[in-house]
Formats: sequence, C-alpha cells, structure tokens
Amino acid sequence: MSIAVFYAPNAKDSSYLSEEESFHAIRVLRLRVGETIHLLDGRGSKFSTNIAALEGKKVAFGPLEVVESEPAPAYSIHLYVAPTKQMERMEWMVEKCGEFGIHGIHFFASKNSERKEIKLQRLEKTAISALKQSKNLYLPEITGLHTFKEIADKEGGEKLFAFISNPPVSVLMKTAAKNKEYHVIVGPEGDFTPEESDILSKNNWKPFSLGKSILRTETAGIAVCLGLHILNAD
Repeated sequence: MSIAVFYAPNAKDSSYLSEEESFHAIRVLRLRVGETIHLLDGRGSKFSTNIAALEGKKVAFGPLEVVESEPAPAYSIHLYVAPTKQMERMEWMVEKCGEFGIHGIHFFASKNSERKEIKLQRLEKTAISALKQSKNLYLPEITGLHTFKEIADKEGGEKLFAFISNPPVSVLMKTAAKNKEYHVIVGPEGDFTPEESDILSKNNWKPFSLGKSILRTETAGIAVCLGLHILNAD
C-alpha cells in the first residue's frame, strides 16, 4: 500500500497538517494514529513521519525524517500566460506544467485577453494536487493578474516570447540556451497586437516559434515547459 502524501510548507515549524490536509487525512483516507505519512514542503524536501494524534479536525504529526532532498536545478522555468475565457483550461495547464515541474506560472492581461480576473486559490490548489501526484519536490509560484507592462518591463534571466509569424522565427529549442533562468511569455488566443510584440522586442524579449501549428494557449504553455526540460535533460 502506498504511503499518503500531504503538502506541509511549514513542516519544520509546525507539528500539524493544515485544516484542508487534515480533512483529507481523516475524512477521505480515514488514517489513524500511528500510520506513516509523507510530507512535502514544496521547497525541495520530502519527510517521513507518523500521525501522532487526531485532535478534533486537525492531524498532529511526530518527528520528521528527511527521506528525499533535492537541490534547486541549474535552470528554472517561469511561464507568463494571458488567461483564456474558460478557467478550466488554465487549471489543466497548471496541473500538467506542475507534473512536469515548473517554478512559476504568472498570469497577465493584454489587449486581446479574454479574461480580466483569475481565481488564484483554485489554481494554487491545482498546483498542490499536481505536486503530490507527481512526487515533485518544488511547488510552483502562482501569481497574477499582472499588467502587460509589468511583464514586458521585467529584468533578468533569459526572456523569450512565443511569436506567430510568416515565415516563422526559430523554434524554442534553437532559441533558448541551456541552464538559464527562463522567463517565457505565451500570449492570448488572439495573439499579441503588433504594438505589444514590438514592445517585447524593444525590451529584449526574444521571439521563438512552437512550430507551424497554431496551438491553444494552454497547449503552448505545456509545450514550452516540456521543451525546456528536454533541452536541459542531459
């Protein structure tokens, strides 16, 4: 039988699971005192412990033993996305990028954006679920809704943006260098306006292509994440 995994960002400073994780342990999994559980802090560590007590609606756990620890990789991926009208598609993207492993997913509004607000809490829950399912050790940061200018003005790292053109620009795998702090923008389904593309280029964002097919926003986000992992695989 597999050992239940819980998200506990303050595992070293607290001996209790959160209310939501406690509910899952008690009401859904029906765990009992003495059972072994694993905790993920979302910052590179996995711990083994046991359920020490069930105190009302909260689960208390015992001393921690580090069973897995992973240093931050030589590269990191931060994805910037203009959210689609259907939020379920963004949740799916967050889930899949989280399974592959990503450090940040940030949402912004541009002229052709279909959505002007997002529910961060739902997206954060999706990211936590993906963390536990995939057994990754790093939880991505989820932020938004930023303005286009805030993203365009960003400094540092390797800055890339998906660009649809004819003829197409160079593909992502040939544009990005290895072992970088990647900041990658995927625009709205109506694409960036010419003015927005010009602003990105003037702010040293490098355009790249994801191939001849026109991808949905969420598909492009996942393709970026996977492509950068493959680029750095060796």
